[in-house]
Amino acid sequence: MEINQQDIQEKRKFRGKQCNAALYLHYPNDTDEVVAFCRANEHDHTNSIHRKVFPEEANENIEELFGLRLKLKNIHQVLQDKNFRITFNQLKNYLVRLRKKKFGPSTLILGELESLCIEKSTVPQADDEPFVLSYNVTV
Repeated sequence: MEINQQDIQEKRKFRGKQCNAALYLHYPNDTDEVVAFCRANEHDHTNSIHRKVFPEEANENIEELFGLRLKLKNIHQVLQDKNFRITFNQLKNYLVRLRKKKFGPSTLILGELESLCIEKSTVPQADDEPFVLSYNVTV
């Protein structure tokens, strides 16, 4: 398997500059002890050029692709083809928030369930409308 140096440089460039502070753990083979080595450098994240939010154009593209019901992997590939620097996990987290914003929470509170049952307990006039025949909510 051939390793492409340009791909390695791109990944390193995308990750940005690493923090100077570090902690190293050493596990010697002959004991059960763990030795911790700490760098004396301070944390410095004030000059971080690593972008934490997506550009507005990327958000619009993601929402459009989500509206087309594309799968996560396909959305990621389209964004990569359009040269948006978004990791798979960033996209996944963004889509979770987008789903929650569009469709609401994926769970119901017991009180909400009971009020929904009460609201839908009357038999509707139309044949294709759903309704609740019977319910029993106990705690």
